[in-house]
Amino acid sequence: MKKEIKYELTYGRISPITELPDRQRFLNTLKHSNANKLALLNVNGFWNFNHVFGYAVGDEILKIISGRLQKRFPHSVVFHLGGDNFAVLAGKEVGKEAFIQAINACMWYFGYSPIEIEEEKIYVAIRMGVAIDYVDLFLNAEFAIKQAKRIGKDIVVYDSSSVTLCRPTHSSARADLEWQKAIRQALLKDRFEVYAQGIQGGKVKKFECLVRMKSTNGGVISPYHFLEQAKRANLYNSITKVVIEKSFAFFADKEAEFSVNLTLSDILDQETANFIIEKIYAYAVGSRLTIELVESEHIENHPEVIAFLTTIKQQGVKIAIDDFGTGYSNFEYVAKLQADFIKIDGSLIRNITKNATHRAVVEAIVTFAKKVGMETVAEFVSDFDIYEACQEQKIDYFQGYLWNEPQPLRKLKL
Repeated sequence: MKKEIKYELTYGRISPITELPDRQRFLNTLKHSNANKLALLNVNGFWNFNHVFGYAVGDEILKIISGRLQKRFPHSVVFHLGGDNFAVLAGKEVGKEAFIQAINACMWYFGYSPIEIEEEKIYVAIRMGVAIDYVDLFLNAEFAIKQAKRIGKDIVVYDSSSVTLCRPTHSSARADLEWQKAIRQALLKDRFEVYAQGIQGGKVKKFECLVRMKSTNGGVISPYHFLEQAKRANLYNSITKVVIEKSFAFFADKEAEFSVNLTLSDILDQETANFIIEKIYAYAVGSRLTIELVESEHIENHPEVIAFLTTIKQQGVKIAIDDFGTGYSNFEYVAKLQADFIKIDGSLIRNITKNATHRAVVEAIVTFAKKVGMETVAEFVSDFDIYEACQEQKIDYFQGYLWNEPQPLRKLKL
């Protein structure tokens, strides 16, 4: 079978590294061909290859990848879109099942067959987003690979003949753009506000600082609606800085203790990490500040995280592990990060009076914490029965709507 897809030689070039047609040729081919199947491919962590082995070896790896792709997709056209991104385009003459089979074989082959260069065996992990039989193949394939990254899968396939709840539409894409525009405007117009919720159980008043966005009509928007959009638009760290500046400034002359949430991306962003350290010094809040780490997979294995936490703990800052008990939770993780508090996930606390398994998990967390000298906080305590059950478990602090809802800093009674 011969390739039936054509592309104009006058549009675009051949990649000097891989000798594959480039992004411009891909776009031109997509526009003028009968292609109805597209796979976008990204090499996970390719930067590490350049960093460890050098750019010459990195280019050689790209050449080998391009050769492997051409062998695996003999009846399709392979493009090098630039960097560590490739595309495989197939027409109607390539059957759907054959195309999917080739993709799965490709994923397996890359996963188990290392590239051997300079006596090194290098395993290349790839991720794919696939679109089949869509009018706009590129849009759907891009959405598929983004979904794959978001949910941690190697491959996501969108087939127009299959029903799926996660499918890009013009309206959903427009909604994303509108949200990102709204976030940018909120940053420019200073419409991000810090709220705080009290934490009960200690002699000194404690509060957790939380972010809210004010809409143009004065309404208050929950972070549930905008934080993920902010991450996609690379605006998340800007919001973190607003929360840091406003919460530190408010509590600088107060006796109350307070906490702010940080993610792995906050700490790994050098500018944001430096900003936080500078503000701790500037406002002299170290002894009253707790940093709540929102759990991320293998956060404890990043040397930058350990260095950052070591630096701020020297200023008296305490560390809390947020939402512990679900996701990536493990006790070794807590010990390695030298946490002072464990905040038990709300899903466990909400069901502590109804679910024996959840109650047993809470008991195990509290027992561990007491043995290693950490204190515990129960989140989402919404009624007295839950509160009594948490007291029975000897939890140290409590937070939830039983006492108060989050409110703007200016309304706190201290």
